[in-house]
Amino acid sequence: MKKLLVILVVLALTVISSLVFAADVTVNGSLDIRSRSFKNLDFSDDTADTSSTAAKDTQSRERIEVNAKVGDTKGKITIENDWDSWGRFEQPMGDGTTSTSYKAADYATTGNPGKASLEVREAWIDFRLPGLPVGVKAGHQLLQLGQGWFFRSMKYGADAWMAYSPMGDNTLAFVDVKVVENNTSQADDADAYVILDSYKLNDNNTVGIDVTMVNDRRGLLLKALSLGGATSTKGSLTNVGLNYTGKVGPVNLKAEVDIQSGKVTNGLDATTDIKFSGNQIVLQASMPMDALTINATLARGSGDKADTADKNEGIVALLDADPHYTFLYEYKTKAGGSQYNLGKGFDNTTALGIGAAYALKSVTVGADVWMLKATEKVDDKTSSNPAVTTNDLGTEIDVKVNWTLAENLTWNWTLGYLVPGNGLGKDTASGVQGVLSMKF
Repeated sequence: MKKLLVILVVLALTVISSLVFAADVTVNGSLDIRSRSFKNLDFSDDTADTSSTAAKDTQSRERIEVNAKVGDTKGKITIENDWDSWGRFEQPMGDGTTSTSYKAADYATTGNPGKASLEVREAWIDFRLPGLPVGVKAGHQLLQLGQGWFFRSMKYGADAWMAYSPMGDNTLAFVDVKVVENNTSQADDADAYVILDSYKLNDNNTVGIDVTMVNDRRGLLLKALSLGGATSTKGSLTNVGLNYTGKVGPVNLKAEVDIQSGKVTNGLDATTDIKFSGNQIVLQASMPMDALTINATLARGSGDKADTADKNEGIVALLDADPHYTFLYEYKTKAGGSQYNLGKGFDNTTALGIGAAYALKSVTVGADVWMLKATEKVDDKTSSNPAVTTNDLGTEIDVKVNWTLAENLTWNWTLGYLVPGNGLGKDTASGVQGVLSMKF
């Protein structure tokens, strides 16, 4: 009921503001219902699947977007209830001892069946400085650098100030991202400062460069990323990225190169620092041929070497909580607690993906095959000898079926099947996900 009241208040204020200030205001949104089932995410059929190695749930997500424009000034507010797990019945079910979000104890103590809550996904103002060719965008906004393989916050957004200056075919921008607010009364936050430039060579080709300096004043962000040790006090990370978007003949191309430096102070002990030296290159291509589209991805992210304790040669990625290339390997599997999990991107991964999609009247069917290698060797999970290592991570096949039921209604399905290499385990992992989505 509280969620409904909040939405009604937002809509009422929107109508009132549009009448009073004569603003151009639009309201839209979406409702998504997602069902998922995953199995054997630990790559071992020898043990029973648990919540960490398998999952089965149904969830819903609601979004309300309000866009406003008055002259050259624009603003947007998006309120979201993100993937609220189903399981709230009118009466308590079970004994409340499970690890699910909705327990019988919640009814007994508060009468509240769960923890679902509305959050702000976007809330920003975009305007031009009077008399200057400079625009400013401030607030909680969706951000991405280059092709999005180093920094991407396109799911929950990031708090940032952006100053930009479009000058013909060239756009120069400075971005100040507040990544982590620690103690509000102290200057101990983690901030990312970005300078970027994008130049349009012609109608089909654009190149760009971005330089990001992450200042982690207490080291808490890098600790959360499993970088540095328990005694680390602060850290810095610099990423220089080059990107290209273009078209050569019938082929659409995307490319990104990232080179990193920086260090974590006192990362191992009171006298030793950990220095960053990661890099990655990602090449993507797609070629539409009427109803058929062929695509390919070739990527290599550096990995942390086992014999250099004072260095981290792996690529450090700051990515959001959505899948970025594979449905299982990068999105859901944790490979026994190693670095292969969501948000790591191509850290210590060399990947070749080849796929195709065919569009019928209302259904598009596609499949991608991913061949995965560890850039630096990892432990062989099939051997009891800790000295045995391997580069083989396996092969994943992802099948996608996008079904348009009506103009504003889609039902999209993804099926994943991962045959692990020795670097992951012995037995196959699988998953299926269906998302019914209505936009209005």
